[in-house]
Order: sequence, then C-alpha cells, then structure tokens
Amino acid sequence: MTSKDKKSQSTNPGIVESRISKVIRDISPYSVPDIDCRIKLDGNESPFGLPEQVQVKVDDALKKLSINRYPDPEAKKLIELISKVSEFPEEGILLGNGSDELIGMLITTLTSGTGKILCPAPTFSMYKLTGLAMGGQVIEVPLDENFDIDLDSTLSIIEENDPDLIFLASPNNPTGNMYNAGKIAEIISVAKGIVVVDEAYSDFSGYTFLPLIKECENLIILRTLSKVGFAGLRLGMLFARENLVAEINKVRYPYNINSLSQCVAEVVLDNHEFVVENIQLIIRERARVFNVMSSLDRIAVYPSDANFIFFKAENADSLFSQLVQKDILIRNFNKPGRLENCMRVTIGTPEENDAFLAALTEILSS
Repeated sequence: MTSKDKKSQSTNPGIVESRISKVIRDISPYSVPDIDCRIKLDGNESPFGLPEQVQVKVDDALKKLSINRYPDPEAKKLIELISKVSEFPEEGILLGNGSDELIGMLITTLTSGTGKILCPAPTFSMYKLTGLAMGGQVIEVPLDENFDIDLDSTLSIIEENDPDLIFLASPNNPTGNMYNAGKIAEIISVAKGIVVVDEAYSDFSGYTFLPLIKECENLIILRTLSKVGFAGLRLGMLFARENLVAEINKVRYPYNINSLSQCVAEVVLDNHEFVVENIQLIIRERARVFNVMSSLDRIAVYPSDANFIFFKAENADSLFSQLVQKDILIRNFNKPGRLENCMRVTIGTPEENDAFLAALTEILSS
C-alpha cells in the first residue's frame, strides 16, 4: 500500500461504519460507572466474602490446579454438584459465563421462527441489548403501575406477534419485585415459543418456578451465583428439559467455564451452608433498611423481593452526587420515562447499611 493509499484510507471514516450494522451503531453498550467509593452498594453483589475455613479449602484446591491445561469442557463435576443442590437432573443443566452468555445462547438457538423477542419494561437491559445486537426484533411491554406484568397487553402482543422468546425476570431488576406467579403461569400456558424466567434473585424471594419445568416443555429457568457471594466467578445456570438443553449446548463456546471458576464453585457448593446464613442476614437487613427508608420524606420506596431496594427521589442526580461525596455508591437509573429519578441501593453489611441510612437521612433533611 502506497503512502497515498494509506492517507486516503485514514481520512475516509465511512469504510469502518459501512461494515457495522445500523442497529449496533444505534444501541448503547451496557455500562457500569467506575466510581471509587469506600461503601459500594451499586452492583447487587453480596457484601460477604468466604468464611476463613472455606477460603482455606479454596486456596488448597487452587494450588492443585493445572492452569496450563484446558478446563473440563462439560464442567461435569460442577454440574453434578449443582444438580445435587438444586435437585434437578444433570441432563437439564447448562452453564454459562454469567447469565449474559446464556441469554446470547438462547437468542442464537431459539429465534428462527418469528425472530421476535418479548420482554417487559423496565427490566434487565441485556435482554434487549443482546436481542438487538443478534438481529432479533425486540418488543417491550410496559409494566403496570405497580411494576407487575400487564397481563392483558402481554397476552394481546403474544397472540399478535407469536414471539420466539419471552424473558421474564422475577424478581425483576431494577424494580426488585416478584411478578404475580399466576400471570407468569398463564403466559407460559399461552405462549407457543419459549418462556425464560430469570431467577437471578430467587434466593431472596424464596420462590421458584423450577418444578414447573416437569409440566411445561417451553419453560427455561436462569439462575446465577453472582448475587449470593460469587460475582467474580461469572457463573450462570440454565435449567430446562433435556432436549432443549441438548440443542442450546450446540452453540456453547468450547471451554466456556474456566478452570478457576469451576474449581472455586465446586468447593463452595460442597460447603454451601454459610451461603444460606448470609442470604437470611441480607433478607433481615432488607426489611430494616426498607422500614427506615419508608419513614423518610422526599423519597418513595418500593417493596423488594431481591437483595436491593428500588426507590424514587425528587432529584436523583443530586442525591447520587451527594452520596458519592460521602463515599457511598448506589445505582442511579435516572432517565426520561418510568425510571425518571429512580435509584437502587444494594443491601450491604449492617455497618454499610447504617452508613447509607445515616447519609441518606442527613441529605434528605437538609
């Protein structure tokens, strides 16, 4: 290539843009604000690390790991342990590098009918983002005034559009509430496509649709270890009928669950009693934080079945900035529409929650 050719190429921005679809150019990437605060209550992570005795077992297991070798491509031991804990058949379990990868695998495998994907709004943004990026037509149905499923509108859209995939996150993110179980059951019974119930926060609600898979061939359940103490492992879990899992597994990337994640998850699941204790503590703290927040003026607080609390402020941007100044980070969802001035705070340790409540009370009373 001559210097003239190089100059011509470097000054022609259309070359790159012409190779990128308009859909990709128009969507915004999933982003997490990188703000360093002493108290981090923005990511819906567990605030608790490993107990010392479990940490020792993890360290010992990692020392024996041959990181120069590929991981078990099927994660067989890990799936066996998940099957034992969940009481679900091994053949009906598939693992992903976080639920995000599983969402992509579902869209790749299961959208060759109408190509349409249905999800409520607001909800977890990756359903829409991944659906659009992979060439699907995403249809959003606004939630009702209580952030529950608008059943009449949803059933009408299902009848008219016959979506290949329906994503229902219950408890929902960012609103924190469970959807009415009867509404979900009716959607499953009416839909001709696949209904995906994302139970990322089900450990904090105490409710699951997992047993319904025996009766409903078009039901898939997603779960994750990220919310109960192991976000760094990036381990998502899919539960479905064996025939569905076999088809979805065809598009799974080789060795998608790395050796380190498999190793740590195996130890954790072998010693998971402490996880249950931490979940119960978070549930008790959620009730306490909710009660205090509900007593404050200038915010509206919504009931939660998850490990966070969703609320609305008079000026979310100002409140967010003032909390950051006090070294406390929460999630600001403020944008025009249903999420205007809406915010989300993760339940932390009792000490972190105390600091957040004290700061919030001071700001709102000033």
